[in-house]
Amino acid sequence: MTKTLDQVPGFAIDIFQDTKLFRSSIDSVLLANWVYLKPQDQLVDLCSGCGIIGLSLAQKFQVTTTLLEIQEALANLAQESINYNHLEDKVKLINSNINHTLDYLDHDSVDVITCNPPYFSTKSHSKLGQSSSQNIARHELYFSQKLLGQVAQSLLKDNGSLYLVYRPDRLLELSQVLQAYHLPIKELLFIRPHQNDLANLVLIKCRKTRRINGLKVWPELVLYQADGTYTQQLVDFING
Repeated sequence: MTKTLDQVPGFAIDIFQDTKLFRSSIDSVLLANWVYLKPQDQLVDLCSGCGIIGLSLAQKFQVTTTLLEIQEALANLAQESINYNHLEDKVKLINSNINHTLDYLDHDSVDVITCNPPYFSTKSHSKLGQSSSQNIARHELYFSQKLLGQVAQSLLKDNGSLYLVYRPDRLLELSQVLQAYHLPIKELLFIRPHQNDLANLVLIKCRKTRRINGLKVWPELVLYQADGTYTQQLVDFING
């Protein structure tokens, strides 16, 4: 095990990670920097991994936060980060399968849910690697779009928000599933690595409502210049 302590861009917080486990990357950073919360909000971060999204938001907005992560090793790292950043009074950690979320949290009790879910469906299991931690985080072994919809619909208050980062190639599939659970997509922001690349990520905001009309698509975000440095657009997004 090689543990590192990493500062989260855009936040005054440090997160413990492990080189032998699934490590959070730019997608989690982008999602955390996109979310807005009010001080009285109740936040739940599903598939929380090492806690980068939930802890960053808890620190920035001083909201009561619950992390839910299935992998014990990642949950242990998240708890270390909670303690290191002195967020014990704000953040609670649940080490459990998303199937059991409602054993710990009440129906219609949450204002905002964040989630950086596994991107790859069961059909892509032939691409599984040697790392169990990576496989669980990247593939729908213990997760599905339907399960996300069920849990988010149950937890969120009416007009509560669900924020996600996902892959554009599964966006239509995800949209159909979430709409079936009265979680229509309300905002989209497509992400391109470089100026001439196709989008490979999309930030998504859904709302718990039966009204499906109204979709805002933000100007796309380009991450890197040709030399690999951050674009000014990304710097402004992180520091905004």
